[in-house]
Amino acid sequence: MKISESEKLNMAIVHGNRAYQQWDQDHELSDYLSVILYELLLRKKLTQKQLVGLTDLPKQSINKGIKILHDSGYLAMSVDPHDKRVRFCELTAAGNKYAKQKMQSLFRLEEQTAQKLGSEKMQLLTDLLTEWSNTFWDFLNRVPAKLDSQFLVDDPAD
Repeated sequence: MKISESEKLNMAIVHGNRAYQQWDQDHELSDYLSVILYELLLRKKLTQKQLVGLTDLPKQSINKGIKILHDSGYLAMSVDPHDKRVRFCELTAAGNKYAKQKMQSLFRLEEQTAQKLGSEKMQLLTDLLTEWSNTFWDFLNRVPAKLDSQFLVDDPAD
C-alpha cells in the first residue's frame, strides 16, 4: 500500500500534536490551560473571544481555563470601557511568574527545534503549513459533510 504525500503530512501533524499533548501531560496542564498561558505570555492582554479564535479550542474550555486561572489569582479580568460586553484577560504578577515557570521548558524545546532546523527551513515550514491549513479550511468549509462522499473520486485506502 502506497502512502500519499497528504497522508504522510497528516501523520506528521498528528505526531507533532501528540508531542504537545505529551508535554502538557508531563507538566500537569490541560491543553486549554497551556494555550491560555502561552498566548497571554506572548500577547499580554486578550479578550475571551480572541483566545478562542487564536487557539481554536471550544469557548467552554477557554472559559473553564480562565475561571481556574482567575480563581488561583493568576489572571485578572477587566471590562473594555468602550464596550461593557468585552472582557479582557491578562496575567497578574503571580500569574506571569507561574506561566513563565510552567512554559519555560516548552519554549526551550521549541527554540532548540527551530535552531536545529535553521531559519530558512523554519520560514519555509511556517509558510507551507499556513498555506496548507488555510487551503484545507477553505475546502472543508465549501463542502457540507453530508456531500463529502459524492466528491470522493479515489478511495484513499488504494
